[in-house]
Amino acid sequence: MSSLTRNEQLHLDSIKEIEMCHLLEYQCSGTDLERPLSSIFPEEYDESWEGVRFSENMLDCYLRFYELGTAWRTVKDLPDVRGEFNLINFHDALQVSDPGTGRGKTDFHREFLSQLCPIDRTPKSGAGIQTYIRMQANVEELELWYSDIADIEQPPHPPGFIKLEIGYCEYLETLLLTKGAYGWQYLFADISLSRQDFSENANNLKNMLLIFPELFPDRDYSSLRTRLEARL
Repeated sequence: MSSLTRNEQLHLDSIKEIEMCHLLEYQCSGTDLERPLSSIFPEEYDESWEGVRFSENMLDCYLRFYELGTAWRTVKDLPDVRGEFNLINFHDALQVSDPGTGRGKTDFHREFLSQLCPIDRTPKSGAGIQTYIRMQANVEELELWYSDIADIEQPPHPPGFIKLEIGYCEYLETLLLTKGAYGWQYLFADISLSRQDFSENANNLKNMLLIFPELFPDRDYSSLRTRLEARL
């Protein structure tokens, strides 16, 4: 493997934390390297993305891995916590026709859906969770949008999607803490987790913040605890 960036090494170390924790059961993905973000030009994948540019922050924090991820759960003696993430190299993400425009009921919906490219998903569990980056021209930072099977909506955008209050680099940084615990993205969205249909996500996050400080004592979970409390 060629020389890793600091951020790539941090994420490999995070995967190793899971692998070395005897209180977690896991499946991990491979870590081969792909092309850097600086060599990827969106308009070469879709002419409608002319003018879309990756920020300097993204170029600095980007992970070159072909894919990087894991699906895990706590062992039976612990409170039940589950999670999964699977980061996709942009070279592949920009070629994926997901979510496609078929779910759009208006021209705005269809345009919005055509701008989304998946960057994180849950293929091992089939949980139907996806995080997308929105390929918009002439914006300072590209938006992240989250989708799962829950009843979420942020009009005038199509149902099933909600905007995250963080950018790509902070998304990666937060993955170092959450390890992809199901529902963590809602901590960075304008939504209440006190709804009955979000009880499973809320319980998963409560249990994560109960046991992760013990499993990973070198990490600080205070900011996530504050965010969860604000949404309950």
